[in-house]
Amino acid sequence: MKLYVFIYIFLCYFSALAQQPGGRDISIETGKKILALHEPFVLSVVVKNNKNRPLVTFPELEGLEKRSASATSITNTVGGTTVLIQTISQQYIAKEEGELVIPSFTVTVDGLKIKAEELTLLVKKGEKDLNSTESIQEQSEIISETDEASAQDVFLSLKTSKSTVYIREGFAVRLSLYVAKNAPINMEFYQLDRQMQSLLKKIRSATCWEENVGIEEVIQREVTINGRKYSEYLLYQAMLFPFTLQSVQFPSLSLDMLIPDAQKGNDSNKKRLQTFTSRAFRVLVKPLPPHPQRDQIAVGTYQLREKLTQKKVSSGESLRYQFTISGEGNLAAITAPEVPTSKSFDFYPPDLSQTIQRNYVTVRGEKTFDYLIVAKEKGQFPLGRFFQWIYFDPAKARYDTLRSVGVIDVVGENLKTVSLSSEGSDSIYENIEQLDTTRPYVDFQSVVRTLTNMVVIGLLGIMIWIFRK
Repeated sequence: MKLYVFIYIFLCYFSALAQQPGGRDISIETGKKILALHEPFVLSVVVKNNKNRPLVTFPELEGLEKRSASATSITNTVGGTTVLIQTISQQYIAKEEGELVIPSFTVTVDGLKIKAEELTLLVKKGEKDLNSTESIQEQSEIISETDEASAQDVFLSLKTSKSTVYIREGFAVRLSLYVAKNAPINMEFYQLDRQMQSLLKKIRSATCWEENVGIEEVIQREVTINGRKYSEYLLYQAMLFPFTLQSVQFPSLSLDMLIPDAQKGNDSNKKRLQTFTSRAFRVLVKPLPPHPQRDQIAVGTYQLREKLTQKKVSSGESLRYQFTISGEGNLAAITAPEVPTSKSFDFYPPDLSQTIQRNYVTVRGEKTFDYLIVAKEKGQFPLGRFFQWIYFDPAKARYDTLRSVGVIDVVGENLKTVSLSSEGSDSIYENIEQLDTTRPYVDFQSVVRTLTNMVVIGLLGIMIWIFRK
C-alpha cells in the first residue's frame, strides 16, 4: 500500500514541478578551428532566459593568449513575450603555428562552472598583417601618457576616450596598471577583489549609464608608450553615457601591490606593500543645442533600414513595416518613433527586437520596430509622413532625422471602419479610456504558482508522515 501511495505522490510532485518556470539555459560555443597564425580563436558563452548580465570568467588556454572580449545581447518582444539571448565572447591568439590540442576546460558563469570538451586547433602560417576581429583602434593603439608617467617603471592610469562630451554621448573609461618590460621589479596583486570593490565605487558615477562586457578578470597585453614597452594589466573598462549636465568626476585612485622588501636582503619571501596612484580629473558634459525635444532626443551616430512586406494593398488589408535604427550609441535607451494618428491607416503598437554589441571601446547594434498597418483609404501614401525619428549626431554637432522613404499604394474603396475583431470595432484599443483602472489587478499566474508550491509542500509532508508510521 505504501508503495502505491509513494508512486502517486512522486508523480504528483513532478507534475507540479513541471509547472514551475524554467531556468536559464547556458551553453559554450567555439569558433572555427582552422586558423591563420594571427587570426583569433573565439570562445563564446550563450546565456538564455537570464534578465541580468552574467559575469563570465574565461580560462587561460595553453598555447593561446587572451585578447579582446565582447558581449552581444539579442532581445525579441512579440505579443508581450520577451526572449533575451546574451553572448559573451573571448578572443585568443595562437603563439605559434602547428596543431594545438586543448584539454577539457571550464568556463565560470555567475559562479557556475560549465565544462567544455577537449578540442584541437590547426594553426597555419598566415600573413603577418592579418587582422583579428578586434577593433583596429585597439590593435594599433599607442598609449600617450605624460612624460612624468612614462618615465616611471610602474604606474596606475585611469583614462577616458574623451575629455568633453554632450549629454547622453558615450565615452570609454579604462583603469590599467602599467609595468615596464625592463623594470627590475617583481610584483604581485594584493587582495585584488577587495581593492577592486573599493575602486569601482569611486569610478562608477551615479549620473551615468554604464555598459560593459561583463568579464571580471585582469587582461594582460603589451603596449608601447613613448617608445618603451610595457605590460598593461587592464583592471576595468566600460562605456559611460552621462544623463545629466553635471561633470563626471574621477578621483585619484590608489592600488596596493606586493613587492620584495629590499631591507630584508636576500630573503625573497619577505614582501611589503607599495601604493600606486592615478591622477584625478573630470569629463565635462555639454548641453545639446536648443530644440523643442532635446531632453528626449537620442545622441549617437545612426542609420535607417526599413522593410515593407507589401507595397500595394487593397483597403482593409494589412501589411507589416519594419523601422530599424542601427549605429553607435546607447541603443538600449532608444524609443520608438511617434506615429501620428491617421484616417488613412490604423497603426498598431510595434513588436520590438534589438541586438546590442558591447566591446571595450564602443557600443553598437540595431533596434527594430515592427508595425502592423491596416489600410483604410485608397491612394499613394509616402511613409515619411508617419515614420521619422530625430537624433543628435555628436560628430557633426547637429540634429538629424531618419525619415522613411517607402510608399504604400492602396487600391479599392475607402473604408470608414476597419475591424480586426468580430464585434466590428475600429481598433482593439477602442474605448480603452473607458476601462475601470481602479479595480484591483489579480496576477493569476502568481496565484497558480503559489498554490502549486503549497501542494508540493503538502505532498512532501504527507509522504514523510506515511513513511514514519
